[in-house]
Amino acid sequence: MGKKCLKFVSISEALEELKNTLMMQSEVQKQKEIGLIIASFEEFEIRKDVLKAHPSDLIERHGLWIESDDNKKFYYGIDLVEFFLDLLNSKPLEAIGKVYSKIEWVSANVAKHQKTGANGLLIKTEMEKFKCVQCGHCCLDLSDAYQTSVPDFDVIRWECENRYDILEWVDSFAGLNDIWVNPKTGESVNRCPWLRKLPKKNKYICKIHETKPKHCLNFPKSKRHALENGCKGFHTKYAFSNTGLPES
Repeated sequence: MGKKCLKFVSISEALEELKNTLMMQSEVQKQKEIGLIIASFEEFEIRKDVLKAHPSDLIERHGLWIESDDNKKFYYGIDLVEFFLDLLNSKPLEAIGKVYSKIEWVSANVAKHQKTGANGLLIKTEMEKFKCVQCGHCCLDLSDAYQTSVPDFDVIRWECENRYDILEWVDSFAGLNDIWVNPKTGESVNRCPWLRKLPKKNKYICKIHETKPKHCLNFPKSKRHALENGCKGFHTKYAFSNTGLPES
């Protein structure tokens, strides 16, 4: 597998990564994961519930009733995530490292930055286990890869490169750059338009590999992201449950 992949993150960076991971989860999964961790702190009374949080809601929300010092409130979605991260930020560094390890399915330990001496986490990302096998899964089956928005710097790069063949598949409106939108129909695609299958092989190539969107270049973002999305290029001897723990 080669050299172990390590990275150092500040506490604020660690919390931001946790936020990104949790926001990709369903409300049911947020309720489950966050509820278990908050319960372990033994500071609050919590109770799972499903309800319409507001009169205008058309759907029921999965969240947590959290009670402390006569204050009781129902949290769900981003409010639940932000409450949890604010709470976690008040904990000792060791506790933050343990929670990071649990949520991201990796090993994280408290460490100091080699140059600045700042406190943070040293993480064994295990991304040395990833090598793209050109299976096409992310470009064919993961709609959030080809039906999403890209940052301005991707669009600016394509403009500087005169890649109008790419730009015609981008719908920029109200501050968003939606991809990939068929220029003939105005409809979002149901697979990446730049993917091509190699002749007589069960492998694929990207026609814009040298200037692909950043989110494509960075796929998978992490070990958990790879395993949750069925990435065939991430090699591990374990099958993982939705808690991140190896199944025996």
